[in-house]
Amino acid sequence: MSLFAHSGHDPGKSDWETLFDHSAAVSKTAGKNARAFAPVLGELAGWLHDLGKMKPRFQARLSDPSVIEPHAAEGARYAYETWPNPFGALLAQVILGHHAGLKGEGEGEGGRLFSARLEEAARLAPQEDWPLPGITALPPVVASLPKRDEMLNYTLQFLGRMLFSALVDADRSETGAFYDRLEGRPEPAAPDIPLTALRDRLDAYMAARDDEGPVNALRRRVHDHARAQAGQAPGMFSLTVPTGGGKTLTSLGFALDHAIAQGMDRLIFVIPYTSIVEQTAGVFRTVFGDLGEAAVLEHHSAFDWDEVKGDDELASLRTAAERWDRPIIVTTAVQFLESLHAARGSRCRKLHRIARAVVVLDEAQTLPHHLLRPSLAALKELARGYHGSVVLCTATQPALLKGEPDGFPCPEGLERDGPLALRELAPDPAGLYDALRRVRVDLAGRIDNAGLAAGLAAAPSGLAILNNRKQARAVYDLIRDCPGAAHLSTNMTARHRRGVLDQVRARLAAGEPVRLVSTSLIEAGVDISFPVVWRALAGLDSIAQAAGRCNREGRLVEGGRVVVFEAERGEQGEFAPPAGLQQLADAAARVLGKHIDDPLSLDAVRDYFRDIYWTRAHGMDDGKVGGKPFQILKSITDSGDRRPIFPYASIAEAYQIIEGGALPVVVLGGDWGLPEAELEALRYISSAGGIARRLQSYQVQVPEGVRRRMLGEGLVRPFRQAEFGDQFLLLDQPGIYDADTGLRWDDFGDLGFLSF
Repeated sequence: MSLFAHSGHDPGKSDWETLFDHSAAVSKTAGKNARAFAPVLGELAGWLHDLGKMKPRFQARLSDPSVIEPHAAEGARYAYETWPNPFGALLAQVILGHHAGLKGEGEGEGGRLFSARLEEAARLAPQEDWPLPGITALPPVVASLPKRDEMLNYTLQFLGRMLFSALVDADRSETGAFYDRLEGRPEPAAPDIPLTALRDRLDAYMAARDDEGPVNALRRRVHDHARAQAGQAPGMFSLTVPTGGGKTLTSLGFALDHAIAQGMDRLIFVIPYTSIVEQTAGVFRTVFGDLGEAAVLEHHSAFDWDEVKGDDELASLRTAAERWDRPIIVTTAVQFLESLHAARGSRCRKLHRIARAVVVLDEAQTLPHHLLRPSLAALKELARGYHGSVVLCTATQPALLKGEPDGFPCPEGLERDGPLALRELAPDPAGLYDALRRVRVDLAGRIDNAGLAAGLAAAPSGLAILNNRKQARAVYDLIRDCPGAAHLSTNMTARHRRGVLDQVRARLAAGEPVRLVSTSLIEAGVDISFPVVWRALAGLDSIAQAAGRCNREGRLVEGGRVVVFEAERGEQGEFAPPAGLQQLADAAARVLGKHIDDPLSLDAVRDYFRDIYWTRAHGMDDGKVGGKPFQILKSITDSGDRRPIFPYASIAEAYQIIEGGALPVVVLGGDWGLPEAELEALRYISSAGGIARRLQSYQVQVPEGVRRRMLGEGLVRPFRQAEFGDQFLLLDQPGIYDADTGLRWDDFGDLGFLSF
């Protein structure tokens, strides 16, 4: 009797997919997905993932969907009982979670233990014609470890998540391919664009650039120097170039040449802010010309939601996250780093594509300090075991080398030498800093909101950067009527922010006055230049980034001016910065007092990072699970050596860059919201991913609790709720979205028609 994995249209089952065919296809694809780190384990996971579909009750379910019969635990049990430490246990977690997500002991609904799930599973063996590969050798990613390696458990749990990615992507892809064939739909294919073609476009773009002037000549020297090192072995690199030194194109050039030289598949650019994702992707598309649109994928959508519960594979296919199957990925640090610690299929599906990739972390100094140790451990593991390279790209390279005098006190720090030595790509970072010095820094003491507004009003053009959205809006309100007044914050849609920046750049180019009040989002890579910048006291790296928006091209004879000041806190502390930011500001104040003559020198930056890292020597792994402290690395180490079962769900909960999380609200209408015609077009798009991409330019992130209350108050309405639940919430209340400052979610008390 034939066993089936998926049903078709014919009651006689002539067009059904057999269990053998599906398992063979998934095994082949999962092995290919895992080829850089554990191809045999990928194949085994593929053969075994649907073993439970052999049960008569599941076969009955294919004809009658009302029958409920889970099927993941049988293959997990077979792996757990068949193969020795640690790979049987690792495969068991991967297979058990391929629909519901990775879970460990005591994690999941009702707190059921991992072992209990296996005990409940039927004892099944694969069919005799299934050619299960044997585990005759350690996977490459594990075999490359020294015999006594203190990070073995970390390597194993990382491998488990990567295998999970390889299996989930293979299962969903092959299931989708079967139904595409059944319905006569063409199978979707990613653009086949070789990296060599993109390199040629970059070379042509660089050849056409104007290199006149000392700044452009220096940028060319940096670019050429970095690309000349592309033949080095994969591993860890740094690119320390002051703001305005051409980091974006230099990192692109090195990454392309390096990937081609080392046989890698793609480039992944990790950007701290959504607004800079859009800007960077736009630069790349311009560079690549006719190939840009197909070659570059932006992934910064927060619509990355969990798959439908249960085994309804067609429903979960509609909600699949991006697969990262383009040669150039531009994504946010939140998306990238949280995915590396995730447990859900929708977040993990793309992870195997980070193997054999060059990962460029733009503004590496913005790595989350409270989770710095697990972040560095993940980056080092990518470079160590997955045929990849990581480039820490920044104007203020943090002191992440282990030990004194560089200032990183934890074992996960970067090495000076050895196979993972941090190699600098820039020529003489100290000399570059001197050559690109374009501003002077004045320490101004306390300036209240009125004084700051007066300074902006008196200057021909200026930029003020504040640490608090409410304060930025309050200062803007004081200058709203001044010529060229503008505001920028994450409370505005991406379309709105682009519009403001386009208008600001046009006015600056025309010599017209501009008075821009912004939050820190403008600091990381926004290509804009003012003669004077006021920066509220913050971390020294933030101050240096603010200085990068001042006299950017070095055209002012007397240089630009950066005024660092202590901002007003408000009568009731409403303008006070968050506690974490205040700690960084305090460290910056201590360092600024020691480096008055040159507050932004590389020595000052090193002193600053040394201060904050040694102050937090026993922290930097400060996650929370259920509101209680949870150390990610310790939880992995303590998982046991005999048959480690890792707490993947707890790790995912603990690794939150923005505590409490944020979710999107889509703004409708007006100058900056989703046009009605585009909303109508979205009614005919079947996939959540396709809708999410279309909505990215019109969304604002708000705290999860605020979003929930807005829904309860009827201020937002779900879009296509029957298919997607409350994932896409549309805001069509014109009074809540200000055409100048964006969504006023953090000040709802001022709006009389709201009750919360």
